[in-house]
This record gives sequence, C-alpha cells and structure tokens, in this order.
Amino acid sequence: MKIKLTIILTLLSRVVFAQLEFGTYKISSDTFHILTGRNVSELVIDSNKTFTYKYLTSVSCFLWYDLHGTWEAKSDQLILIDTIISFHPIVDFVRNKDTDNDKISITIRSKDNKPINGVKIKYQFKNETRTLTGTTNVDGNFTIDTRNKKNKKGIEKRNVVDDVEIWIVHVNEKGQDWTTNNFSTLSAEIECVIDDKAVDEEVVRTTTYKIEENNLVYQSQTFNQDDVRPGHYLYGNFRIVKE
Repeated sequence: MKIKLTIILTLLSRVVFAQLEFGTYKISSDTFHILTGRNVSELVIDSNKTFTYKYLTSVSCFLWYDLHGTWEAKSDQLILIDTIISFHPIVDFVRNKDTDNDKISITIRSKDNKPINGVKIKYQFKNETRTLTGTTNVDGNFTIDTRNKKNKKGIEKRNVVDDVEIWIVHVNEKGQDWTTNNFSTLSAEIECVIDDKAVDEEVVRTTTYKIEENNLVYQSQTFNQDDVRPGHYLYGNFRIVKE
C-alpha cells in the first residue's frame, strides 16, 4: 500500500510540475535596468520548492547578492515568494526632474505635505572647490541660479547628471545627523521629503513568471505593503541551462 501511495504521489507531482524544469536558469533579457553593464544573473529552481536568485553584474562583484524564497506552480505560472527589506530613508529625494529654465528649484516638505522652513542646503558645482549654502524659505523652497554656468563662447553647457552635488542637511531632535546628498543637472526641479519617523520594514514580495517551454517570462510583481523601496531587486526573463 505504501509503495502504491508513493507511485501515485510521484505521478501527481509530475502532472502538476510537468512544464517546469528544476535546475539553473540564466537571465536571457532584462525587464528592469538598474545599472549599466552586463547582467549575468541566475535563478535556481530546486525540487524542494525553494529558489535562489543570484544577482550578478559585470559592473562590480561588490554589487552581487543572493535572494532566497519559496515557489509554487499553478498551471503555466511560476510564483516566487520571498521576504525583503523595504528601505525608507529619513531624508528622501522623491523627485528629480530635468527642466530648461536655468535654475535648480528645490522643495522640502514633511511626510504630511507641509513645507519645511529653514532647512540648510549645501551645493557644489562640478569641477569647482567652493561649497555654497542656503536655506529654504517659509514655502519650503530654495533656488540655485545656474544662468552664469556657460562656457567661454556663451553657449550653455550640455546638462550632465552630476553637474551639481546637493546636500540636504538635517539633524533631528536627538542630534542625529541625517544629511543626504544627490546629484543634479544645471536645470531641474527637486523635491525632498523629511520624515523622522521613517523606519525600514520587512515586506513579502510575490513575483509571477509564465512558463514557456525552457523559458521563464516575467509577468508581474506585487508586495503586501504600499510604498515599497526594495534594496534588492528580482527581475529578468530566464532560460534554463541544459547540461
């Protein structure tokens, strides 16, 4: 009787997972671009219903990481479930949009959308040694005039992502320094939120793939919380490695 039950369970397992092959899948195309460089990530699907995602990039081995979780198969779908940390910084640059009005407009507000007056802002133009400072006004705004940043012929510089480095200086009531920096072109609108109550949290991520023969095709990704900022991403389409 025990032998028959084992055979039945084995057959059922083969039916349920008929389209899914266990083993190592190599990334075949990106579905989300984080950095330049070649992505050679792997997704390992084990028979014990666990998986390992190995983020591998040619940019630097210091950026590599492994993620672990469980999987389940439903029809032609593979569902990956893992728990990650969602990062919520105290000082958060929520918007950095290029414009064409020869200035950098910075707005500082609280989590409940109230302007914050008197926030110290430091900034330094590329290839210059001076660090300049200013503070936000009662509307939480500060403007950096960049009209004089032209070349010798009077032609405006081409906008570059790191033309200006900007520091938002914030020390909370406990005396903790949460100064945060970012980079900007010479013409941009920047919005920053300061939230002293922000904390990192664990969230459950569910990533769905469609099983197509030897391929896993990315479909969707959801979280059990709102406003998730994953420190480690899981993305890409994959193709199994044949021995």
